[in-house]
Amino acid sequence: MRVSCTILALVFASLFYSSVCVAQQQSASAASSQKPTGTITGRVINSDGERLVGATVYANGVGSNLRRQSATTDTNGDFKIERLDAGLYQLTAAMPGYVPLFLMRSNESPNYYRIGDSVTLTLFKGGVITGTVAGPDGPLIAAGVFATRVRDEAGKKLASPIGFNERQTDDRGVFRFYGLPPGGYLLSAGKPRIGLLAPTAYDAYAPTYFPSATRDNASEILVHEGDEVTADIQFRAATGYIVSGKVAGVFVPEIGFAQGATLALTNVRNRTEITTTGTTNEDSGFAFYGVPEGEYEVVASQYLQSRDELKSAPRRVTVRGADVNGIDLTLAQQASIEGRIIFEHDPKAACATRRETAAQETLVYVRQFESKGAPPAETEAAEPPPAPANYASLAVGDAKGSFIFRNLPPGSYVIDPVAPASGWYARSVAIASASLRAPRTAVGSSLGEGISVKSGERISGVTITIAEGAAKLRGKITLAEGQSLSANLRVYMIPAERENADNVLRFYEARPDADRSFTIDNVAPGRYLIVARLREENDLGTAKVIRQDGTFRAKVVHDAEALKKDVVFKPCEQLADYQLPYSPPTSQQ
Repeated sequence: MRVSCTILALVFASLFYSSVCVAQQQSASAASSQKPTGTITGRVINSDGERLVGATVYANGVGSNLRRQSATTDTNGDFKIERLDAGLYQLTAAMPGYVPLFLMRSNESPNYYRIGDSVTLTLFKGGVITGTVAGPDGPLIAAGVFATRVRDEAGKKLASPIGFNERQTDDRGVFRFYGLPPGGYLLSAGKPRIGLLAPTAYDAYAPTYFPSATRDNASEILVHEGDEVTADIQFRAATGYIVSGKVAGVFVPEIGFAQGATLALTNVRNRTEITTTGTTNEDSGFAFYGVPEGEYEVVASQYLQSRDELKSAPRRVTVRGADVNGIDLTLAQQASIEGRIIFEHDPKAACATRRETAAQETLVYVRQFESKGAPPAETEAAEPPPAPANYASLAVGDAKGSFIFRNLPPGSYVIDPVAPASGWYARSVAIASASLRAPRTAVGSSLGEGISVKSGERISGVTITIAEGAAKLRGKITLAEGQSLSANLRVYMIPAERENADNVLRFYEARPDADRSFTIDNVAPGRYLIVARLREENDLGTAKVIRQDGTFRAKVVHDAEALKKDVVFKPCEQLADYQLPYSPPTSQQ
């Protein structure tokens, strides 16, 4: 009996020990599977430096796997966004009637932040445009009113006008836009776009622009920070035309639900989106109503649950005194480029912050550029689409370093990685893909060796190498007596070594601060020439990127070689208090 009890006790002890071990293993496994999280803190202020209470701050993750998180500023204007997964985030502050910085300044580059950062965000008091829409019989009720920003805060014309959320007139014919960034606006009234397929009393009429004009004769409305402007529209009731057709290739899931395509009608002359509509479920037909005479571009698109986009080639349409029917568009899959980020550690350098989440904090740009070897534009129109090659997208790596660019239009692209932190630099971008016939390692070495893609093509095998040992330069621009710092001044650094002359990853640029100081980080060791010069703009009115624009890059090289101002970096070296003189080169005079 004692033996039996002893055996039972041993069995019980063994089972208890085993259960404890299993529980501990499961707990350890669960703990190891949890993603590391962190916090981004900061404050929100207005343009006078006063802290704003009750502003909402959004952390929008770059990449599809990061959740959007938000927080509200406290009584001190401070915020804390917690439980953020490792990665890159763009922070946006919002408050009724206020405007974030990126809408205020058209040439402001977005900033991206990592967990652990502390940020100060500035909101500006937005402007207001209010007024009435009236016709011969009195106020127009439930008419759509649209504000389009056509000039920036400095009065410069925008190459791509920006439309703001539609307003509808109330029972008095009154509308009101608020929270508008400073700039010049065109105001129009006509068919509402909310409820794309619902018929309205204004479908047959072309839009009327303030004060009572066509688009070509419209008056611009100037809005300053915090302004309230009154602008009344006298509706013209001018009959417009119909542009209609069908869209082929609309995806229909197996469950039988027909998810329609969205169509956009854009004015070719001023690149303004005139209106949007959707396809019908019956035959995937579409129709734009109240279209004034002019030259237009029609594009159809459809987003799928897989995050892929189907899109048609742009179709040129001319409206002259009659309806335009029979416009056939075909949706097609867009291209994609995918690859992997790898890190080269250097025990001798050892100056980079080595984090397990480095790949998830590495930003990778893909930019379209014009190339003589690029595939011809795939369009159904007799003429090529008028829009310039200006597409850009970004991605970040996942925990394994993999990245993908989805929904790329046909064209040629260059890949431009940004190192995750000081001490790292982008060494190379290489590709080995059967679809490109032979392996090559020059994607990061020469812009002309970019990647050309066609509709639906899937490119893989891109490898981005981030190496340890980057240098950093802090300096200040010195001006001659009587000179002032231009807001358009930039600092450019180019490789002085012959073997790196065509390596676009060895070209750097920086925007000086108001006090003329500048910083260039993530620099590959080597010898460089440095120059300060005025930036140049492309057809869209944005600054040309030295790694992207070969013609502009040649001009910078010419100016830097003429100045003969050089700087040499050793691995991990940090140079401070560098003095860079500025005088306009001959090419800028």
